[in-house]
Amino acid sequence: MTPTANPTQYIYRGCGDRSIFVPDCDREDAEATRVPTIADTVPATWIMTRAVICAREDLEVEKLVDLMVEHRIGSIPIVDSNGRPVGMVTKLDVLENAIAARDPDNPRASTVNEMMMPLALTLDVHATVAHAAAMMAIEDVHHVPIVAEDGTLVGVVSTMDIARWLASNDGFINTGDQT
Repeated sequence: MTPTANPTQYIYRGCGDRSIFVPDCDREDAEATRVPTIADTVPATWIMTRAVICAREDLEVEKLVDLMVEHRIGSIPIVDSNGRPVGMVTKLDVLENAIAARDPDNPRASTVNEMMMPLALTLDVHATVAHAAAMMAIEDVHHVPIVAEDGTLVGVVSTMDIARWLASNDGFINTGDQT
């Protein structure tokens, strides 16, 4: 994990044909224990969603919930004024906030800043589908922002994007244009 100049964003970077997420990838026998797949060669940018709904930290929670419902999405990257991810809000965060509001001693968050995960775990544009899947498994997340060299958001890869890619790669679904 390589920290950027922004202390709220960490960009995982790929390292050639090895996954940086394998804890023992520097062992001599690490290459022998891992079988490369097509996911090691396909860029995550090929399967990511490019039209990403984002929010700023000062957005009211109610408006964020409206965005999530309107666009039927499970998470929203929170970006700074330069378009760099600084956090993430998921539907679980929204649900936990609603449950916390039941307790009169526990005030409900009113802005995104008060309820977001204040760290954006991101992948750079050179990451592969294998990197995205490994990061999701290790960090226990379902959405990974993909960032440009300068840390600005260019897309998001979700577990559903990976599932669709796997199914289309194996010929179970057709993701091309239907005519």
